[in-house]
Amino acid sequence: MARRAGVVMRISAVLCLALSAFFYYAWYAFYVKWDFNELGRYYDPVDQVVYTSSGFVWVLPATVLLAAGAVFIWRGWRR
Repeated sequence: MARRAGVVMRISAVLCLALSAFFYYAWYAFYVKWDFNELGRYYDPVDQVVYTSSGFVWVLPATVLLAAGAVFIWRGWRR
């Protein structure tokens, strides 16, 4: 039974880390690579679109999933 729990923990760790990588990429793509001004806006002169700084929320699930993945790694490989 303990062996099965270890396998489940390892699979959960891989899943959490993969989802965390996806959300960190989304955070980079929607927030970090843009140069926002003091009002939280970025104007793209090529597409003539104004982006707002709401993309920072992608870092929240990324960090939570990274922490959960670390816990699953610690508990899964300890068994």
